[in-house]
Amino acid sequence: MASLCVEFGIAKQTVSDTKKQKEKLKAFAVKCDAEETVASRKRLKFPGDTNLEEAVHRWYVQQRSSGVAIRGVELQAAADKLAKHMNIQFKASDGWLWRFRYRHGIVNKRMFGEALNADTASVEPFRKRLCTIIDDEGPTKAQLYNADETGLFWRSLPENTQAYKHEGTAPGRKLSKERLSALLCANADGSHRLSSVVVGKSRRPRKLKDMTDLPVHYTSSKNAWFTQAITGDWFHKQFVPEVKKFQTEVLDINPEDVKALLIVDNAPSHPDTEKMCSQDGKIKCLALPPNTTSLIQPMDQGIILACKRIYKKKLPEDKEDDTRGMRTLQNIRNYSIRSAIFNWASAWKEIKTSTLANGWNKLLFDGAIEPDFLGFEASDYQRTLMAGGETGVTKEDVTEWLDADEGDLGYQFQTEEEIAQYVLSPTTTQQDTDKEDELGPLSKQDLSSARQALDTLINIVDSTSDADLQSYYRHFRAAQELVISKQQHKTVQKKIDSFFKPSKSTESAEARPADLLSASCSYSDSSESVFY
Repeated sequence: MASLCVEFGIAKQTVSDTKKQKEKLKAFAVKCDAEETVASRKRLKFPGDTNLEEAVHRWYVQQRSSGVAIRGVELQAAADKLAKHMNIQFKASDGWLWRFRYRHGIVNKRMFGEALNADTASVEPFRKRLCTIIDDEGPTKAQLYNADETGLFWRSLPENTQAYKHEGTAPGRKLSKERLSALLCANADGSHRLSSVVVGKSRRPRKLKDMTDLPVHYTSSKNAWFTQAITGDWFHKQFVPEVKKFQTEVLDINPEDVKALLIVDNAPSHPDTEKMCSQDGKIKCLALPPNTTSLIQPMDQGIILACKRIYKKKLPEDKEDDTRGMRTLQNIRNYSIRSAIFNWASAWKEIKTSTLANGWNKLLFDGAIEPDFLGFEASDYQRTLMAGGETGVTKEDVTEWLDADEGDLGYQFQTEEEIAQYVLSPTTTQQDTDKEDELGPLSKQDLSSARQALDTLINIVDSTSDADLQSYYRHFRAAQELVISKQQHKTVQKKIDSFFKPSKSTESAEARPADLLSASCSYSDSSESVFY
């Protein structure tokens, strides 16, 4: 420390303070690099109120991620509103504005034309930057990943179906407005698609009670939106371990050589990129320029669209002539969040590898994207619905249904009040309750029906040589044995003492210590007494 003081001509306390602020200074330096801070920036200045600073910066990032140009006067107005919501005595002066911009490296840039609806000018510089990273660090296509969120109306059906016409009578709420948010992530050559993340409103839905082997990573938030906490948790607890496992076990890469680059957009639900980095620094994130998602983000180049269309093919629709009309309403009422999760996971699994790889053409090579709509046109869905008796559904109804959740980004665009609440109490956004009806126990009739169905299924598998069905044979047998054990449990013989009750005379009798060994117990059943 003494030699540093002599070399730089500074006081001992300055060196000591610098050592204490080591982690904050390092994080600040990374953040400044990510935000392209002014080159002359040398000092880390702390704001008077860190909560307000975080709220204003969060508001600013949210606006910029949507392509909105923010002037100084708008920053000051937002700061005043946020301070009011947070009960902070504060007035955003010109001096505060200058210091805020200086702390975060925000500079004035004149905007020409319309607000950034699609910032094509940022695409090519970013592509060159990405190519430089690839050349310098050497990640292969299998080590380049992209992740994106989307909303999903998981129980909606086209207008003019029987379920749609009668959904007002459905218990609780309108079926078409129930939504989940989902995140999809895969690498550039399509060889690795990670398990999807699904966000619901309830922390522990009853339909998912006691299920430990879901095909997705399920979590929750107040309005089923992705948040920074959820995305950050997913990155460190799911993304990093799954990538390491894939590269070591499938690609046979030495653990010390494992690396990956995750490309994400500038959504408000994403933490700063320096926070989304593995401990060894080899698995990290790179943010797309604001307002370029529709142009170059791989998941937005037909991949999410394909997953949603496959999912909607799986919604329960009857195709038999004798179960028309109102049967659709009954099916959709019985369609639970558990069914939705399994169907979504199945749809994600069914996406072609070529579709996943094709989504990267625009970003990596500025190539054309040609989504494969074979079997997924609106007319295909209309024919399926009409085969199930939904003759009143038009092609326009189907088109509107298919596009209904395309604009749902999977994250919330927060107001000033919501940002203030999030900063002050970020852990109070989850709910423990669920609006679904309580599940009742299995009846004898339910068990009998399940036993009959499993017996039939096993007989069919026994009589076929289909390899796919044969691979599930042991699971069918295990389910059959479980049902049989539950049936036997319901009819198990009761113990003899369950048929008797203590007599009144015995209940009132007091046994003497000397007679304990020879005492007799008397139980009565009607008029008879039995002695032991």
